Amino acid sequence: MSNHPASPRFQPSPRFGRAIRWSSRSVLRATLVFAGILTTLSACSRTSERAGGLAIGVGAIPGSPGYEQVVRGVELAVARLNEAGGAGGAQFTVRLPDSTATSAVRVAQQLRDDPSVIAVVGHPESGNTVEVIPIYADAEHDGANGVVAVSPTASSPRLTGINPWFFRVAPSDAEAARYAARWVLDSLNARKAAIVYRNDSYGRDWAATFARTFTEGQGKVIIRDPYLTGIVEWEAYASLIASQKPDVVLFPGDGDDALALIRALRERNVTVPFVGGDGTETMSTDPDAAGARFVAFFRAERATSVEANSFLPRYRKQFQQEPDMFAALSYDAAIVIGRTVASGARSRTSLRIAMEKIGNGAPSVDGVAGRIAFEKNHDIKGRSVVITRIPGVATAGTGNEENQP
Repeated sequence: MSNHPASPRFQPSPRFGRAIRWSSRSVLRATLVFAGILTTLSACSRTSERAGGLAIGVGAIPGSPGYEQVVRGVELAVARLNEAGGAGGAQFTVRLPDSTATSAVRVAQQLRDDPSVIAVVGHPESGNTVEVIPIYADAEHDGANGVVAVSPTASSPRLTGINPWFFRVAPSDAEAARYAARWVLDSLNARKAAIVYRNDSYGRDWAATFARTFTEGQGKVIIRDPYLTGIVEWEAYASLIASQKPDVVLFPGDGDDALALIRALRERNVTVPFVGGDGTETMSTDPDAAGARFVAFFRAERATSVEANSFLPRYRKQFQQEPDMFAALSYDAAIVIGRTVASGARSRTSLRIAMEKIGNGAPSVDGVAGRIAFEKNHDIKGRSVVITRIPGVATAGTGNEENQP
């Protein structure tokens, strides 16, 4: 500014016009620049307000456990939504992470930053979900580009109310563990329990809630030991269980690890009922697990909703197998997103606000696993937990047949 003439008010007459012309151009430039800044700031603050598209993102690491089933569920839901007319005549699409998405964080960044993504189904794992929630919520920019994430199966109690942008359609581990504790007390008449749990937030939280509920019901936890996948001697756990003679073994861990313990128990002819947590459903396809039970958030044979009557035959016809909870609950997550968008919530922020009202003034949404409505903390309302027995002849390590109710 020091290189320009002084204010016209203090200039002699011959320079007055030049000063006025400069001042007008400067004011114009300044006005345009300022308007541009305001437009940019306004656009940033409204990023989550605009509807860039109708893509539903798959929030899962390509190739990770359950990934294929999550994709199947979302794709079938999108097909169902489009058959019903999409949203205002526009069709829904599926947005998959690309080949560079080798971590949960990278998956979340891709989906959040894609303006075509209206919401995300995922992540299926509690640990990854905790890690990426700040990304979906765009915490770095106070939610300016936040996107709703609906997890199909992340169940850690630590996710309850974690962020306004996060919802889930599976009950929390706290609910599952409380149900399991009451079930083994009442249905198995067990009074001494052994808990072998995966040493992470899922296993620790599940074990703690089960132990508390079981003890309150006059049961006694006689073994409560953690394990780390890949560095454990299952023979030692089996020997301890054999020596303590519990009425039931609880196993909040992985399906492969559950099978390893079941086989180790069989080698010692231990015939104690075995109940796995919801993470052990994958063991159900192995003959060695016959007679064991596990906690599940969905079982096809018990699904009777209107949406289930559409989903189940389509899934069976297309994939020649029964859907697991990853497929069914991913379908439910995509359906509640799509139906809410079709009802008028065409931006990321309006979608979040509308979903908060489902079950809190707005009607619930029919899903494969039952009605979908949300608590004020965004947990699913009233979603049931199932304890199911793996068919086949029971063997040592899974409980004698006469002990299976």
